[in-house]
Amino acid sequence: MKRSLIFVLLLIFTAPFAMADEGMWMIQQLPSRQMKACGVKIPAEAIFRDGAPVLAGAVVAIDGGVGTGSMISHEGLLITNHHVAYSDICDLSTAEHNYLETGFWARTHADELPVKGKTVSFLRRVEDVTAEATELRAQMEAAGRWGSMGMRRLYADLEKRHAADTPYEVSCAAMWGGRKFYLYYYEVYRDVRLVGAPPASIGAFGGDIDNWGWPQHKGDFALYRVYADRDGHPADYSPDNLPLDPAQVLTVATGGVHDGDCTMVIGFPGRTSRYTSSYGIAERQEVKNPIVVADRHVRMEVIKRHMEQRPDVRMKYSDAYFSLSNFADLAKWENTCLRRFDVAEKRRAEERELAAWIAADPECTAAYGDLLPSLREGYAARREAVRHLNHFRESWLGPSEALLVGNRISSYLARLDRLKLDTLDINSKDASGVRSNSGRLRRNYDAATDRELLARMLVCFTDSVPRNLWGDGLREMYDAAGGDAARLAYDAFDRSICSDAERFDAYFAQNRAVAEIRRDPLVRLTESVPIHRFVGAVDRAEKKSGHPIGRLESRYQQALYDFREAQGRPQYPNANSTMRLTYGRVRPVHPSDGIHCDARSTIVGYTEKYDPTRYEFRVDDRMRNLIAAGAWGRWGEKGTLPVNFLTDNDITGGNSGSPVLDKRGRLIGLAFDGNRESMACDLYFHPEHARTVCVDIRFVLWVIEQYAEANYLLDEIAFAK
Repeated sequence: MKRSLIFVLLLIFTAPFAMADEGMWMIQQLPSRQMKACGVKIPAEAIFRDGAPVLAGAVVAIDGGVGTGSMISHEGLLITNHHVAYSDICDLSTAEHNYLETGFWARTHADELPVKGKTVSFLRRVEDVTAEATELRAQMEAAGRWGSMGMRRLYADLEKRHAADTPYEVSCAAMWGGRKFYLYYYEVYRDVRLVGAPPASIGAFGGDIDNWGWPQHKGDFALYRVYADRDGHPADYSPDNLPLDPAQVLTVATGGVHDGDCTMVIGFPGRTSRYTSSYGIAERQEVKNPIVVADRHVRMEVIKRHMEQRPDVRMKYSDAYFSLSNFADLAKWENTCLRRFDVAEKRRAEERELAAWIAADPECTAAYGDLLPSLREGYAARREAVRHLNHFRESWLGPSEALLVGNRISSYLARLDRLKLDTLDINSKDASGVRSNSGRLRRNYDAATDRELLARMLVCFTDSVPRNLWGDGLREMYDAAGGDAARLAYDAFDRSICSDAERFDAYFAQNRAVAEIRRDPLVRLTESVPIHRFVGAVDRAEKKSGHPIGRLESRYQQALYDFREAQGRPQYPNANSTMRLTYGRVRPVHPSDGIHCDARSTIVGYTEKYDPTRYEFRVDDRMRNLIAAGAWGRWGEKGTLPVNFLTDNDITGGNSGSPVLDKRGRLIGLAFDGNRESMACDLYFHPEHARTVCVDIRFVLWVIEQYAEANYLLDEIAFAK
């Protein structure tokens, strides 16, 4: 990115966190001058104009922002990442048709597979409501309606006011801790069908071993189709629905990418915390992340061993394992980057400048004079309580499906307590609610795997959390098991109605006393260790110190915004699942001393990494034969086939599947990952080390045409001339 010398010097001396090409810019605030300097050849108005998306209208949020997709045909064809579609592929698979292993390609519209609960949201309009929100907040405060839930009430009131005049779903989002408020209007389509996905040996080649690494060789893409009623409006699934003709589609460019090429990424990044204080960064690095890494790797070890022993367990748990691996590695490499790049100290250096700025102005002193000392004291006061809360989150309820069922029963029993009922009547509304829990043992549940997960994680919990936080039930059961947490877990699992759907249904075939239900060992465990005990401990620690961290961090965001604005620095807000654009270039990377990595990988990597003894590096016979034949068709380049490439765009979770566009706004790839050196991106973007890993659209097209022989799909795609 080219900038004037004066501007660059200003950033060097006053902005330790403002980096070249950094920024997930709100679609309504695109920095035209910087984008043009980077090489973008289309004006910002061609992307978003007069409060509504233009080119950006082809980009959609999948499942409310879990991932991003883009429309690539006037017949409703949507492209995203394979890993965004991963859970759908798993859910649609059966023992007879394991689409995760074989891939799936619908040869006709009738063959496409409806995905229950899937949504695709088109952003239709953005409206600045800062003035209205400010006035409404003042009214709420005057009426005593603000409190700890004030922001949520404000959102709800604004959304309700404006939803009455539109057919769209309305969502309110605050930026910079409440400095700005925007309403986002979405048209949400609910009939979405899987069209095509390569097998995991292509779409997830390298698995968790290559995850966050480079070079990668993943064909990380999948295709859906969006359907509408006969008038083009959203509708529930019906065989009478028709493929949607979207107002905007992306054209596909097949000229390839080269070092230095301009790139843009549009999508719905989920969450960043780049306005977090140094104290918050230190808490993440020193308290939360080590627990996430340790506990999730224990779970991964259990699941992986069971998957390797039984193919049916692999099909059932692949999605869960992928998610665990993804977040465990993220936390691991985030800590590596936070330490390597000394992120907390960088923020402390800016806070010293912030403190001087506050002290120099009486108004700032009145507004923020106590802020930094209060943050320091508040974080110190809650440190141990936060540690215990994270152990609860990672090793208690999450790992075991059976324990989750026990927890849901506990919530029903609490409802009966409030109604002062001592018996569960099987003919009552409450009984039907309890019985539904048997169906909420997820379809992809394996008792042997879940049983060992419960045992291993109960050991982690009891080893890490003080006995005074266990509750009477866990203490008594632990002592009865002779202090052996694994023995306790195995016995509780084997005796509980919650670990087996048939046993559960048989038990609730007749009326049951509440006291009797509470004697079930997994129900007893969940009632003994409730989440409110741990959340409450954090709240009490903050109240005792007089420094509520949530409110302080919101004030900190506002102070940092005001400080940077006073310096005339361009600013983007934290990501919050609203549409954003980031611009950059295709660039190689030097991850560490003496190591250089090219910006592109090719099909050669499939043969170099091929290992039939390792699940992550399998290559099926069809793929191997095509590679051996050099059958690149029209998609190859200089005797080989590009697979993935690197850019220095600034992305995070939620951007998965985002279109990577060239300088003219044409589709050249899909963003699917970051490199390990970018793993602190939630808190900090490094201009020289952070990279976005993308799948080359030519490899996608080659897989569709040559591997899947699904040429008919190419016929509906709009190619750039």
